Amino acid sequence: MSNQNDSLLYAETLITLDKAAEDFGGVPIPYNTLKKYVYRGVNGLKLETVFLNKRFTSKEAIRRFLDRRQNLGSRQEKPQIPRMSQEEVDAGLRRHGIVE
Repeated sequence: MSNQNDSLLYAETLITLDKAAEDFGGVPIPYNTLKKYVYRGVNGLKLETVFLNKRFTSKEAIRRFLDRRQNLGSRQEKPQIPRMSQEEVDAGLRRHGIVE
């Protein structure tokens, strides 16, 4: 997960992923959840890490991740569910032989 932000992480308070899971912005989280944040991300947002014989993140990267994730959540729109009238529902059920 190395990228151009690596040099930023090197100047920060590096911690192992084990330690990050123990205190993720003030609360412990499951290690598997942390791995998801690193490798898969959430809504396109990944936790910044560097690899130095093992994978590290930083307290500052965790704060950025949490801040960005909170901002994403406030801007996300819920998908619109198409609404059908009762007549349309009944017609569809009849068409498929579910009701007479």
